[in-house]
Amino acid sequence: MYRLRLKRKLSQKQVAEAVGITQSGYAMIETGRRHPRKEVMKKLADFFGVTVDELFFNEDRGQSS
Repeated sequence: MYRLRLKRKLSQKQVAEAVGITQSGYAMIETGRRHPRKEVMKKLADFFGVTVDELFFNEDRGQSS
């Protein structure tokens, strides 16, 4: 997610607001310290234009996220 967010030149706050969560909650998800609910996973995937699997379960997350 970090790379997708930076590629779009967005702040954590902008992404968080777009999907209806707090900036601190988004930061914890982005850094892997928190696992989002299914509905939040879907909103984030839709926001970034990828699948939930690509965003959260891709073995190569460091490359594409």
